[in-house]
Amino acid sequence: MPAAKKTATAAKTAAATKKTATAAKKTTTAAKTATAAKKTATAAKKTATAAKTATAAKKTATTVKTAAAAKKTATAAKKTATTAKTATAKKPATTAKKTTAAKKPATPASANTSMKVTAAEKKLIEAYRGATGDQKKISLKVLKGEYADTSLKLLDSVGGGIGAGAEGIGDSIGETLGNLLGGLLGK
Repeated sequence: MPAAKKTATAAKTAAATKKTATAAKKTTTAAKTATAAKKTATAAKKTATAAKTATAAKKTATTVKTAAAAKKTATAAKKTATTAKTATAKKPATTAKKTTAAKKPATPASANTSMKVTAAEKKLIEAYRGATGDQKKISLKVLKGEYADTSLKLLDSVGGGIGAGAEGIGDSIGETLGNLLGGLLGK
């Protein structure tokens, strides 16, 4: 019986060793799987970082291209303006023509300069270009604020003159315009 007991003990030991070896093998496999997963995650992170860097580089390149295009446009506009000035300067002198009040005055050379204006500013420019010399002087003084008090009185009297009737408005406007013209002619 002792030999059978030894054999049984040896069998148990062999079975335990086999179980331990299997468990060790599973642990090793799990460790390898974890390492591989960690490597995959690191590679994915590097790929994402590279993609972000590429996107940032692309945005920078686009910004540089936009700036270069804007510079080219500005240079072209400057060349066009220089060419226009040169062409204007090279025109031969012509005899001056008399203009009548019915005709619009010739557009000045500076009118060819491009400028963004609002609709209200455009109306002011068109009215100014169509005005006579005296009208231009008066309008400039009004815009500069030299007749600010007179303009306010005019608006005040028109507002107050409505209650007084059309006669009160006419008198107020006539007096204010007389002050404007008198101030212009007196200077």
